Amino acid sequence: MNGLDNITVKEIVRELKIQREVNFHDNIIRCYGITKLESDNHNNYWLVMEYADGGSLRCYLEKNFNKLTWDDKYNMAYQLSCAVSCLHNEGIVHRDLHSCNILIPLDISQGHRETVVPDTPDEYVKIYTKCWDGEPDNRPTIYQIHKNFIVGY
Repeated sequence: MNGLDNITVKEIVRELKIQREVNFHDNIIRCYGITKLESDNHNNYWLVMEYADGGSLRCYLEKNFNKLTWDDKYNMAYQLSCAVSCLHNEGIVHRDLHSCNILIPLDISQGHRETVVPDTPDEYVKIYTKCWDGEPDNRPTIYQIHKNFIVGY
């Protein structure tokens, strides 16, 4: 790994091994692998992780705390305790657990979608909302999306 010292490489490998040990748990962000991008004689390494764009737990609670029922709050606390219990069962201590580094995925698989950003051109909204179809076979391919950008929405 060009540009990385041995200590950094060892830390990355250690983190990947830890992630692999808990990669089965529903309440822990999944790590799918690592990829290398080469550019201008530099190698950049990227972790490929589960998509979780709901923001941090802290931001989520700041926006939604008063809208959540006590059952919702209990459920979130329960899921967090399940994740931490899994870590501890594997002999892993997080060491920096706080609401800013707990990520909340949008539950896309359950039909939840982000709201359309105000003032987004209708043509663009049509493209990205097609990608939200609950049936994966009905979603446009990346080639179809690319073609839409080339020919115009």
